Amino acid sequence: MRLVLMRHAEAGSADPRRWPDDRERPLTDAGRHEHARVAEALRRMGVGFDRILTSPLVRARETADITARIYGAAAPRPTELLGDRAEPAAIVAGLAPGGAAGLLCVGHEPTLSRLAGLLIGRDGSARVEMPKSGVAVIEFAGAMAPGRGVLQLHLGPRELVGLVEGRPGAGAGGPSPDAFMAALTGYQRSAALRGALDLDLFTALGPGRETAAVLAERCRASVRGTRILCDYLTAAGFLDKEGDRYALTADSAAFLDRRSPSCVAAAADFIYAPEIRSAFADVAAAVRRGGTVMAGAGTLAPEHPVWVRFARAMAPMMAMAARGVVAMVEVDAARPVRVLDVAAGHGMFGIAFAARYPRAEITGLDWASVLEVARENARATGVESRYRTIAGSAFAVDLGGPYDLVLLPNFLHHFDLATCERLLARVRAALAPGGRTVTVEFVPDDGRVSPPPAAMFGLVMLCSTPAGDAYTLAELDGVFRCAGFTHSELRVPSPGGPQVIISQR
Repeated sequence: MRLVLMRHAEAGSADPRRWPDDRERPLTDAGRHEHARVAEALRRMGVGFDRILTSPLVRARETADITARIYGAAAPRPTELLGDRAEPAAIVAGLAPGGAAGLLCVGHEPTLSRLAGLLIGRDGSARVEMPKSGVAVIEFAGAMAPGRGVLQLHLGPRELVGLVEGRPGAGAGGPSPDAFMAALTGYQRSAALRGALDLDLFTALGPGRETAAVLAERCRASVRGTRILCDYLTAAGFLDKEGDRYALTADSAAFLDRRSPSCVAAAADFIYAPEIRSAFADVAAAVRRGGTVMAGAGTLAPEHPVWVRFARAMAPMMAMAARGVVAMVEVDAARPVRVLDVAAGHGMFGIAFAARYPRAEITGLDWASVLEVARENARATGVESRYRTIAGSAFAVDLGGPYDLVLLPNFLHHFDLATCERLLARVRAALAPGGRTVTVEFVPDDGRVSPPPAAMFGLVMLCSTPAGDAYTLAELDGVFRCAGFTHSELRVPSPGGPQVIISQR
């Protein structure tokens, strides 16, 4: 059986003056337009169903009606089973006897994420957050039942539409070379962004709306060059333009203006690093070999300098992800907790636990030169007194312990599964009874083509490591079990966000 969960599209905010009964609040025009694209993308991907059930609230019914129209399906059936006061257990009990091979349910948050967690997690604690117009597809080998489902797809509207519209031939007008040409010229888009960062153009623009002449003076550049670059960035979606004046988009203001606390512009220093770009110099050769054509072990060479660059450049971006991971891991704040952060790098994942839990003691493990950066970040965060380090290889040094938590942030994908199993056996031995590992990974669905960031990450590993890959949940769960862990569960806070696997010793 297939269960498709869909959250209603954008409906704006509650407004008691316009809709005294919030159940009557409709979708916005933008929400209707976006959801039509979502439904069309879902249809093109071949995600089918036999029936549509929907919450009786107007915003959900409209969402279901748009989907039914695009699919050419029968009219959706409203049911309070999916209403704004619905309970996951009651939904499962009500839907299980239905007998449909495929069912689409349109509803609300947090009910849908709790329902998904009940169906795919052994203990019901898995989390699959659903943005508006977001979709999750859960498959069952037999009847629907708690803990029996497998999450096959989980995408927000932007990722879902982009996945389909970015494929050659996906346009409504028939085959098109647009996606091919966009990929061929992608280096130009990347270079334009790098140029804007080098000029500090986003920070120069700031919260105002300025002409190219003003920006040229601030960036010490020519007016002609600034105007051409700003027009390109506007067409690419990084800037807005009215008349002859430019402004930051909401995303650019948050993430590219260096005055923003959430700025991640420093990540370019790692992503544009010569060591990283050179890994993609001959993809065909890497495909023929089945691994990197870089010298030695590629980026896995001992004490490789790229990891110091990584630690410094990626810390701002990873700090946000780390806080999200901490929020997903239940810890008793009243008790001491010992945490080992393997391949700590910038140290932000362990530091986030120390910042959240005053009784947490963190040990960061990495190459000595990289740990200097982690210690700097621990000092800056005020947790240095509770931050210790172990220098060396995670495969060779004494891990110490016992630990309550072992963090594995973005590490396992660098190795083949047999190597991962050997490491995990060492990790398990370092855990206290009842201890857990918290693994942050790029986890593609079983079909390996979604979600796009995880599905595409495998190529990064092919080109930069001898044997790394992006592994499915089934593959990771298998190596954890072979290493002696009792069970693992995937937690997905949002499409495109960090994917977290929590494994029990």
